[in-house]
Amino acid sequence: MQMARRKTKDVSGDTFSSLENEISMALRAAIVDGEIEPGTRLIELDLAARFNVSQGTIRAALKELQAQGLIVYKPRRGNFVITVEKTDVYEISMLRDSLEALGARLAAKRMDDSGRKILNDILKAMRTAAESGNRKKLMELDFEFHRTVIGISGHRRLMEIYERLEGQTRMFLRLTDRFYENLQDIPNLHEPLVAAIVNGDAETAFQLAIRHADADAEELVSSMLATNA
Repeated sequence: MQMARRKTKDVSGDTFSSLENEISMALRAAIVDGEIEPGTRLIELDLAARFNVSQGTIRAALKELQAQGLIVYKPRRGNFVITVEKTDVYEISMLRDSLEALGARLAAKRMDDSGRKILNDILKAMRTAAESGNRKKLMELDFEFHRTVIGISGHRRLMEIYERLEGQTRMFLRLTDRFYENLQDIPNLHEPLVAAIVNGDAETAFQLAIRHADADAEELVSSMLATNA
């Protein structure tokens, strides 16, 4: 399958590593947004011509996408965008939710006035998005909330692992329009979690976050199966 042309600004970078990062980010966005479909073969020579860079630069960018789990390398065949299976969705969802729970516990132990304001502001924005029926905005706020919590936790490696899962999670959510079907559920579920974190109740925050791990994973799998039925 040929990759569709993407209308983006010209890639520019002052250093080799920044150039690799720009290309990796551009390809990541195209994969997550569905412009490059699951199962598509990514040909280094074609990508090098498209971005007007060396194949070595493309190869480095593709390795980053491999690390994020968005593409897989098949010996003697090349790099392919991942296809989404039920097992993949369940495993990634469970892992992501577990990381979020750990982040909630650690953030509660480090909470300060600045953190309280940020989390309450996000929760307020969630309510507004839910009331206005803005599903896309609510999804972005959901990601922002958990990234913020993990950021407050101060655990650098936890953030690195979490960010590597985000692309796959976004890919899964794009394949279904049912996961955020009842928008009001999102702020309602986050409200007690925010309360526990801002009050410094680490164990309650952890339990509230982990309680939904199985349910979230099952709901996402079910919603994808319903969409594909």
